[in-house]
Amino acid sequence: MSGIAPILAALVVASCSMTPDMFDGPIHDVTRDYLRAVAGGASPAPFYGDCGGTHGGNAERAFAGEGGGFTFSLDSSTQEDNSATVNVNITGQDHTASPYAVDLRRENGKWFVCGVDTHHVQIDAGLAPGID
Repeated sequence: MSGIAPILAALVVASCSMTPDMFDGPIHDVTRDYLRAVAGGASPAPFYGDCGGTHGGNAERAFAGEGGGFTFSLDSSTQEDNSATVNVNITGQDHTASPYAVDLRRENGKWFVCGVDTHHVQIDAGLAPGID
């Protein structure tokens, strides 16, 4: 059993230590392109899908307090079937990073933004509680 502990520790580190190059999937591309559009003042409309009837059309209002030209970094993400969330940190006019979660949905094989929350969502690293 003691040989398992180092393997589990490595899995925890790998799950929690995300480097920028790890965010290279389709959900990350859509999130980056969406945030660049909003920060640059371009219309984010092409990034919105039907989202199961809950069209994400005004999600950029969540960023209104950040001001134009904000910067961002991707923090973590999760994907299950046709739904995904990307946690981001946005630094706006106050020069303080604020947490946001961009919710996405895959429609006809393409990812769309369905909403933005003004906090990060918890990302499950897949480890069961109580494992030593």
